[in-house]
Amino acid sequence: MSEISQHGDQLVLDVPETPKPAPGVRQRLVASAPKWAMWALVALPILLTLAEILRAPRLPTRDYWSVLGLTANQNGTLELDKLLHLYHEHPIVLVGIVFWLDAKLFDGSSTPLGLFSWVLALGMFASLVSMLPPRFGGLRRLGVLAGLSALVFSSATTEYFGDGMMGVQWLLGLAPAVAALACAHRGRLIPAVLLAAFGSLGHGVAFPVWIALAVVFWLRRDPKWKIATPLGFGLLVFAVWRLAPWPPAFPKPSVVGADTYLGAMTSALGQVWSLGSPDLAYLAGAMTIGLLAVLAGPAIRERLSSPPAEPDLHSLDKAPAPLGEVAGWFGLATQILLNSAMIGLSRGGFKASEGLELRYVGIALLGVCALVVLLITRGPRAIRTRPVALSLIIALTVFAVGNTAAGRTRERYAYQPVFAVAMLTGAKTVIGQMWASSDFLEQERTMKIYPFNDDFTLGCGAGGPELGSKLDLSKTTGLPGPDGGNNTAGAVDTAPIAGDKQINGWAMIKGEQAKCVLMVSPDGVVVGGGTVGLPRPDVNAFIYSSTGRSGFQAVAGPDVKEATIVVIHNGTQYRLTAVKDAGIK
Repeated sequence: MSEISQHGDQLVLDVPETPKPAPGVRQRLVASAPKWAMWALVALPILLTLAEILRAPRLPTRDYWSVLGLTANQNGTLELDKLLHLYHEHPIVLVGIVFWLDAKLFDGSSTPLGLFSWVLALGMFASLVSMLPPRFGGLRRLGVLAGLSALVFSSATTEYFGDGMMGVQWLLGLAPAVAALACAHRGRLIPAVLLAAFGSLGHGVAFPVWIALAVVFWLRRDPKWKIATPLGFGLLVFAVWRLAPWPPAFPKPSVVGADTYLGAMTSALGQVWSLGSPDLAYLAGAMTIGLLAVLAGPAIRERLSSPPAEPDLHSLDKAPAPLGEVAGWFGLATQILLNSAMIGLSRGGFKASEGLELRYVGIALLGVCALVVLLITRGPRAIRTRPVALSLIIALTVFAVGNTAAGRTRERYAYQPVFAVAMLTGAKTVIGQMWASSDFLEQERTMKIYPFNDDFTLGCGAGGPELGSKLDLSKTTGLPGPDGGNNTAGAVDTAPIAGDKQINGWAMIKGEQAKCVLMVSPDGVVVGGGTVGLPRPDVNAFIYSSTGRSGFQAVAGPDVKEATIVVIHNGTQYRLTAVKDAGIK
């Protein structure tokens, strides 16, 4: 009810305020939609990476077999003293233990390695998030989180997770190093040193963290002893590394100059912007180094000023973030620049574009993370006021460009069954062609890890032929060669059909791919097999109503001198012969 009150000589009508109605469900949903959209963008790259791990092949590749063979004896027992040896100039203490546990507990499956790599990447992402300045709140913070998520779990990292061996090797060094920087960012010396030591046992990529930790403590204006401590431990790690048993070095074939080493360094940083063009990767890497240097200049001058200027802790518009809020990010930039310099010095002797190797992608992506956060906290005002737009645009661009790296990794998925058969049959030439070691096959057979166990199959289905099965070749159906239009056809592109080499070909039955492929000896024994469903766009050039994945590849042991290719479709066995120029790629 309205009331009249007197204020001095005036009468005032006091009208009570009408309470505002509570927002309805629809209004609340609309108001919260941007927040949930940002959370979805944060989660999406993480979930896509998990899906990639679950669909990737079971069989590990390349260094997994060498490291396992070097660190375990013939009976499969872990030999602790061998963990102290270097592998490709890197420590394998933690990597060797993880690979051995995978062989013992999971029969040498790549999936647990991929999941472990995913957990390490989650920890690295959490460490980066913990270093974000407190001034980033609300949607601004979520936008930056979404950008960091898309960078840490970029499509370019598919090799780390689809081939879990590679992720374990590199992330056991990178993830602890980033976590150590996050601890130093808050002034916590002891956990920072412990995490740095842990990373230094995982991979040599962690070695520069000792210098990076000193940079963080220096920017925070911590006591001198705190700055010197990680440098002292770093010298100790370097001495131990130099005293450890070194393997023989690979000869470096290139005639090099200073530009060669610089090319390897800059391409390692720039590969996430271009894998197809080395020149563009050099440019992107050089620009990354230049931008980080430009951002570091004012930071160094501010640190040397006495007394330090009082920062504006609340406004993104008026002043850059104080050094205390971004010390960890400058430490990360230091780590990444030193990593790229290590690559330049150690790999430049092979070729200037050596930095484009996919295993270096974690370094390049962390470099982009550091650059993005330093730009939106210490960069020009026009950038500082638009942190969400900058982080999302850069992350989306890098994620899209990463498709090239992801495609290269996924192309290898289909060939894993060939690798498994090569291991089982002792086709050492093919094993070497697939960048793996054949030196420890008997050890792996003794350990009964996949494919040397009952889980292995040639993929022909329940009750289908396996290695050693007997077929009656006279009862197989001859598959016609290409005739320019018949969608029931096939051919073997490789002649002669013998062992210890990759036998390529294609086969389709009524336009569909075969279920499995076999190599059969003249007396009908299944002596080899491989994989089907390989892309063969050349076949589609003259047979239109067909699958685009009619290709196959098979392998048999070195003792096989003459064989027949047999494919199976809907229970029917089809026999193929080698045909010259039969749609060969």
